[in-house]
Amino acid sequence: MGINWVEWFGYLASLVVLISLTMSSIIKLRWINFIGCILFAAFGFLIHSMPTALMNVGIAFINLYFLYNIYNTKEEFELIEAETDSEYFNYFLKVNMQEIEKQISKDKLKSQNKGLYMLRDNNIAGILLGEKNEEGIFFIKVDYVIPQYRDYKLGKYFFDEHTEYFKKNGIHKLMTEGKERSHRQYLNKIGFIETAKNLYIKKI
Repeated sequence: MGINWVEWFGYLASLVVLISLTMSSIIKLRWINFIGCILFAAFGFLIHSMPTALMNVGIAFINLYFLYNIYNTKEEFELIEAETDSEYFNYFLKVNMQEIEKQISKDKLKSQNKGLYMLRDNNIAGILLGEKNEEGIFFIKVDYVIPQYRDYKLGKYFFDEHTEYFKKNGIHKLMTEGKERSHRQYLNKIGFIETAKNLYIKKI
């Protein structure tokens, strides 16, 4: 006897819930889990299992509650200078080197003359590392954010809505390379413009 479409629907709902638990971003986890719960609730109604349906409706509302709080909680953002020869900075690079090396090689890391910590609610959420020249151009070689903060908020805040730090420090243009598809999508989303193949610029 083959599996009917209702059973396949149940497997799909289970898969979506399972995928949600693999998300490192709490926002992605909540949204995908919300979708999975709605699917599971529908599955519960289809098989006439009210406990399954009602439990998943309840979990869906819990996800919405936490998402509402996330989107409506005022967060604090700050850029501060990073001493690129400090013990902590080197530790941060070492811990995250596997992903940072997708943007820059180890050999080129030390040649960068400007490093910044990106703070979110007083937590170090990522780093910017690159070269600032005398003409006020900051070529960003590393724009790295740790997994739990990858929701575009940092980039949107620093590069689009609040560029005071750069202006105050004589930076009027940002440049970077979009080497990966996901990184190019991120750059487009926060207002960078592609001027040459994989070269992106944003005027401050």
